[in-house]
Amino acid sequence: RRLFFDTHALVCLLEENGFTTQQSEVIVSALVKIMNTNLDMIYKDMVTKVQQEIALQQVMSHIGGVKKDMIILEKSEFSALRSENEKIKLELQQIKKQVLDEITKVRADNKLNLNLEKSRVKELVS
Repeated sequence: RRLFFDTHALVCLLEENGFTTQQSEVIVSALVKIMNTNLDMIYKDMVTKVQQEIALQQVMSHIGGVKKDMIILEKSEFSALRSENEKIKLELQQIKKQVLDEITKVRADNKLNLNLEKSRVKELVS
């Protein structure tokens, strides 16, 4: 670990301003200790580039897994909608056939009734 100031120059500065050599050295020693403690606390919270890259890869992997899950869910949802659509189409075809059968039956009944009325009217006329 490197300190980015000259401790000897600081000791000399303190001596020039009235401190004894021993006092100056104690003050500088205390400052160095404080700085080292602060740096230790800072380094504890920091991560290395390798650790950061590993964490990034883990996050990207997790995102990839979520994307895959979303695609699978989307496909299954689409498949369910398609099968439901097919069921509705079949039901609609059955209903259409029933309606056509009813229309045919009503027409036949109406023709029969008309023919009966025609023959009754002909009998009455004759």
